[in-house]
Amino acid sequence: MAFLKLMVFSAVAIILASSKKGDKKGGLRSLTALVEQQTKKISDITREINELKARKNDVMVVSGEEDLREERCAKVCAGTSVRGATNWVDTSSNGIYTEVDISKCGFVTIPTVTSSLEGTKSHWKTTGSSEIYRATTSTFKMYLFAPDGRGGVANEKGWNVEWIAVGYIC
Repeated sequence: MAFLKLMVFSAVAIILASSKKGDKKGGLRSLTALVEQQTKKISDITREINELKARKNDVMVVSGEEDLREERCAKVCAGTSVRGATNWVDTSSNGIYTEVDISKCGFVTIPTVTSSLEGTKSHWKTTGSSEIYRATTSTFKMYLFAPDGRGGVANEKGWNVEWIAVGYIC
């Protein structure tokens, strides 16, 4: 609506400027060109909106802990906690955990999260990499039994969380 008001205001300004100079035909030509230009922009925007509405989402959630929503709202989002720079926290003599930020996904419901542990050394000795704790729309935690990864050693060994989340964004 603001866009149309701006277009009308511009047209009136051109007409007034032209009529003061006595060049009514020039003002009309300018106004016509402006209207054609704005009409093309509106047409392009309308076409883009219709293409987005018609786009079929290839993601489908068939079951979940919450009520299912429209398919167009389903999203797959994936990421990593960053190799060598994950915030691993010691929890016990054999345990560590990290909280993974998934807020950029834009979920409005708690997604289904699948995770694994990547690394360059000794991560095969751990357990717990696929167990998700305290998932929310923006974070989840992973606790590991990892006697070889405490005290910052997990980052030295390149341990990081690889994850995929499926949920709804609307």
